[in-house]
Amino acid sequence: MRRVALDGVADMDTADVLRAALDDGLGAPPLPQALVVDCDKLSFCASAGLNEFLRARMTAVGLGIAFRVAAPQDQLRRLLRLTETDTLLGVPPVPESEPSRPF
Repeated sequence: MRRVALDGVADMDTADVLRAALDDGLGAPPLPQALVVDCDKLSFCASAGLNEFLRARMTAVGLGIAFRVAAPQDQLRRLLRLTETDTLLGVPPVPESEPSRPF
């Protein structure tokens, strides 16, 4: 398993940097069995960031690499849920005992 830790924001201004980090995570030899994108310190994700996650997932699937987004903050979790990409990107639902904060 390989881990890519993100920090800051994923938006149109940072999409190229995000793409490069995800491509490095997927392509650096030896190829990993799984790529986990740690979003614990990602404070904001716009549609451009989501597009990079989805692009990287498609690349990973083509290479036979499992792809998962881990530790999303509330804003990213909501974006993934609203776009119905949370299950596609391997994000588990919030347990019922853990209410999400208002938007």
